[in-house]
Amino acid sequence: MEIRTRRLAAVVLPLVMLGALAACAQSPDGAAPSSSAPTSSDPTATATTEPTPTATATPPADPVGFAVPGACEDVWTPEKFQELSASTVLNDPGVTMLSTEVVEGLEVLDVVPHLRCTWGEPSEWGIATTVAAVDATQTATIVDALSREGFVCTEATVQRCERSQTTPSDTSGAPDVTLGETHLIGEGGWVATHWLNAEVEPGYSDSIAAQLWG
Repeated sequence: MEIRTRRLAAVVLPLVMLGALAACAQSPDGAAPSSSAPTSSDPTATATTEPTPTATATPPADPVGFAVPGACEDVWTPEKFQELSASTVLNDPGVTMLSTEVVEGLEVLDVVPHLRCTWGEPSEWGIATTVAAVDATQTATIVDALSREGFVCTEATVQRCERSQTTPSDTSGAPDVTLGETHLIGEGGWVATHWLNAEVEPGYSDSIAAQLWG
């Protein structure tokens, strides 16, 4: 009987130990342990997306590419300027003749950088020249207007357009009145010359073309 009691105690003891181990494995509140990782008490950071920079268009380079001279002395070749200066007056304030009578041309001159130079004194002889910087649209406007007005133009990088007319004098014995215009236009530049009784072409505008366009 004693031997049986000892055997029963030997069996019960391991069972009691296994139960104690199982109780230790439970969570304090009796629930089974969770397999998920503990959650941090800190608030979750919200990812901030940097705004994608918007490409800004770079303004195009100046389409004109033509520099208006700073003084009338720089419009003609030195030799031609000296020749003109020796024979007439530069920029007399009394000379009010326009450099062109083409309306579209005058409208362009109102809005573009330009230099006006005149030769002569208030009389029946004179020359008015304006040098201007123009863009492609303004160039097309001027060339179209000159064509409509009956100017004869050459096909070249720098076009030359000319028109002249002679009007009989109303006074008996007085010389006829001859006037005309010459235009040089191309590569962002425009030179308009209006002359009255001045036989200076073609050398006058040839000198300008050589000086400003080379």
